[in-house]
Amino acid sequence: MRTSRYLYQAIVGLLLLGSAGCERLLEVQAPSQVQDDNLHKPSNAKLLVDGSRAAFGCAFQAYINGAALLTDEMEDTQLAAAAWPWDRRDWTSAVGSGYAEATCTAFQTFGVYRPLQTARFTAEDAIQSITAFPDAEVTNKPQLLAEANLLLGYGRILLGEGFCSAAEDLGPELFPQDFFARAESSFTEAMAQAQVAGATAIGTAARLGRARARLDLARLPGQAVDLAQYGAAETDAALIATGFTYNVPYNAAAFYSQNNIVQRNRLSLLYGVAPSYRNLGDPRVQVTKGPLGADAVDTVWFANKYPALNTPIPLATWREARLIIAEAELAAGNVTTAIATLDSLRGRAGVGLPPYSGAIDPDSVRAYLITERSRELFLEGHHFWDINRFNLPLNPPAGTPYPVKGGTYADLRCLPLPDIERLNNPNL
Repeated sequence: MRTSRYLYQAIVGLLLLGSAGCERLLEVQAPSQVQDDNLHKPSNAKLLVDGSRAAFGCAFQAYINGAALLTDEMEDTQLAAAAWPWDRRDWTSAVGSGYAEATCTAFQTFGVYRPLQTARFTAEDAIQSITAFPDAEVTNKPQLLAEANLLLGYGRILLGEGFCSAAEDLGPELFPQDFFARAESSFTEAMAQAQVAGATAIGTAARLGRARARLDLARLPGQAVDLAQYGAAETDAALIATGFTYNVPYNAAAFYSQNNIVQRNRLSLLYGVAPSYRNLGDPRVQVTKGPLGADAVDTVWFANKYPALNTPIPLATWREARLIIAEAELAAGNVTTAIATLDSLRGRAGVGLPPYSGAIDPDSVRAYLITERSRELFLEGHHFWDINRFNLPLNPPAGTPYPVKGGTYADLRCLPLPDIERLNNPNL
């Protein structure tokens, strides 16, 4: 992933375009690459973080789209056979696999491993560089470090939640718990820097990110529940104020900066909302029936959550914080408290759903929690990991024929470490 040293061309190009009057755009000579030595100097500290934020934004929308296809949130409605493994859940680690090697800007066979590693690398690179710059030469140094650590933390969260294992910078093989522990440290540092800078929103998003990392550590697939981690996650989540939202911004200026979930769903008709999330009568999951997809077979259902290329995507919200609290209370045996927390989400203004009326036993309430998570966090990148850590049944089940296009659904609950990483990393 050291090839990431020549990133930022899109950011630099946009900055150059933004600095000129509209009538002079064609006169700008934007470089296609920026040399590493020219970029890493104090005057470019903000540019380093801007580049990291752009890289994360592109990776984030691709990850959400891929994870949605791997679960029952979205379905394939196009004819590119190379992209069917997203929906069919049968990616292999072989060299050339799209999930590993493709970019985040591809509309059909997009990738997530390379984009997430790029986002992680650029954030870490920004932190190392800005930390080394003299304080007096960097404007808003603590805030820049806070944001870079926030992005690094969330990059690690997604690598841990999405992949069976991965690596960082030619290092050894890391597993989900390794990424979550590293993310926890990144978020803690982001909180400290945000406090110095007075960057309340970044600090709050980092606290919620740390709660998510601790929640992930509390319930790892196939391992015993860690009540101490649940308690730590709840402590952080309880400090998130009602109404808080930290969004990842997008704009329509370039493929790299667009919310390409919208491009693939609404504009190119490649992927639609799957049957499990249609006609629920739940205002949190609003969908619209559209035309036939690019395959001329399947009807594309639009996700109203993301109507335009510049629609932001929630990264950290108070809703997630309340779900973390409910899960921690349930793990601690406080069933009625967990129900009350979930009911308050359902009954809030703008949602107005009735309270829970099912059985009051841990398994039934856990099912209620999982359903509420799937709806509150629809198309926000959580459901794939929930299926893995709760060992939920896959929909459709593994072995079910893949309709029309051939093959069968596989049992993929985490994306494998790509062979191209093994081949290029001497420590694997």
